[in-house]
Formats: sequence, structure tokens, C-alpha cells
Amino acid sequence: MSLIERHTDAELFTKKRYRWTGSTSLGAYLVSATSSHYDWALKIMRKGLNQAEQR
Repeated sequence: MSLIERHTDAELFTKKRYRWTGSTSLGAYLVSATSSHYDWALKIMRKGLNQAEQR
């Protein structure tokens, strides 16, 4: 989170701002490595719990 907070919105969400991000933005990488990752994991866990309850 401290890495994210050190950047402005323009630095985070301007596509191709950093060469190593290719055609996307730094923010897109950070979203997928933080909130989106946890959202995906929660959906998988809920699905598993629902299947277990149905058995």
C-alpha cells in the first residue's frame, strides 16, 4: 500500500507511462495484484463452501 500511495493517479493510470508495463498502466497491475486477486479468491472459497453445504 505504501508503494501505491507514493504515486499520483496520473502515474498509476496512464497507459505506457512505464516501459516495463507494456501497453497497460501500473495501476492495472496493482489492482490485479490486490483487490481483484482477493475478490477472485473469495468467489472461489464461497463456491467451495456452497458445494460442501449441499453434500
